[in-house]
Amino acid sequence: MRAITPTAIASSSKCLHSWYLDCFGNPQWKRQREEGELLEQQRGLEYERKLISQLPALVEPSWDGRDWQDGHDRTRSLMQEGHPWIYQGVLLNGHFRGKPDLLKKIDGSSKLGMHTYIPIEIKGHKQISLRDRYQLVSCAMMLEPILGTIPTKGGVWLNTGVVADAEIEKDRSIVARLIEKMQDINAGKLKTESVRCGGCRRCLWSTHCENEWNRLEHACLLYGISGETARRFSRLGLASWRDVAVLTPQEISDRTRLKMKASISAVQHAQARQTDRPVIRGDIRLTDDMPIYFYDIETYGKDVYLHGLIRIFGNDREERQFIARDPSEEKKIWHQFLDYLAQDEKALVYCWADYERTFVKILKEKHGGNPKGLIHLETNLVDQCAWVKDRFALPLTSYSIKSVAPYFGFHWHAEDAGGLNSEAWYKEWLETGDESILEKILRYNLDDVVAMEEIDLALRKWVADSHF
Repeated sequence: MRAITPTAIASSSKCLHSWYLDCFGNPQWKRQREEGELLEQQRGLEYERKLISQLPALVEPSWDGRDWQDGHDRTRSLMQEGHPWIYQGVLLNGHFRGKPDLLKKIDGSSKLGMHTYIPIEIKGHKQISLRDRYQLVSCAMMLEPILGTIPTKGGVWLNTGVVADAEIEKDRSIVARLIEKMQDINAGKLKTESVRCGGCRRCLWSTHCENEWNRLEHACLLYGISGETARRFSRLGLASWRDVAVLTPQEISDRTRLKMKASISAVQHAQARQTDRPVIRGDIRLTDDMPIYFYDIETYGKDVYLHGLIRIFGNDREERQFIARDPSEEKKIWHQFLDYLAQDEKALVYCWADYERTFVKILKEKHGGNPKGLIHLETNLVDQCAWVKDRFALPLTSYSIKSVAPYFGFHWHAEDAGGLNSEAWYKEWLETGDESILEKILRYNLDDVVAMEEIDLALRKWVADSHF
């Protein structure tokens, strides 16, 4: 029987199939973690260590990391001794095992005497998530053999500095039922279905599952169809997007109870897949009476270290990048970027999604800058992703730029291109000064901007060829 951990329980709350694959999947099906993901893990650990350094009388069980029973026994001894804080305590309870970030001593009666412990998780976000709560409940359940009872509460140390309380009893029955399903899966008694969900982006099984969905032409590949909706479609005989493409939106709505707007979207995206062509959804007038900029930034933590853009007007096309060779140059490159924008009395600036918009506001408040350049960003910054999504149904599962641009024939030079990975590259550049790494970052950023340009050109050509 595979050991059940708090992390596995939290992941299974999103997707039970991930647990099935943990139990029975071929380890070679797992993808490797990307550099950016490893950097996130490193930052999380550094943040965790920074927080626990503030705690007085902190202890940690000494064990070899393999003998869980020994680690559990040492943790129980520390709890019996009554230490105020225990870091990375080792807990066992039958087939369950885990290591809560912290065990906090509080007043109360338990098998230990006149004190007891509650689990605390350290997280880098502002509010307690459902995943956090399920992890706390599972840790609390594993404390029962030592305490004689399950703690009634736990806590999450948020990035606001607050340790927020979480009521264990509130989610205990839900977690208990989830664990029963996980045990049935492990025992071969329960079959699971792979569907796309919110946990896919970080799941190491995601590539394997995506290959299966493509093979099956699964309905979960339709943009906007959640995992639960995809399961409902399957139960109703709409397992494939091909089953959806031949129905009307009204038939989809009547059959699935989906709202009409969502039913229209499902049919449009299914038909786009069937024809492998965009389906027109809205007004497709394209701007050509002013300069257009395609704009993308790169960040390192909270710092913006690179502004990349292409300016197009008529037959004029210019690529520009403003890079900070050190994060302290953020203000300088921001002002250089605004001065460049200020050459035009009016202009349209495209970004992909709203990431840039957030940083424009932050950078303006921090550094000010050329008001003539700023006005383009404050009044004419357009989310190209939303623009495309509102007007075209594409035969894609996602409208991320890494999905849309390849559909129109554009591909990044770096196979591991991605925002998180670029942060890892910049960190490496700061540590080594290797100019080839800086060149890789600049190429990746320029590729992001060119991708936006290629999407615009492809859609303009498609609209012209279609005589719209």
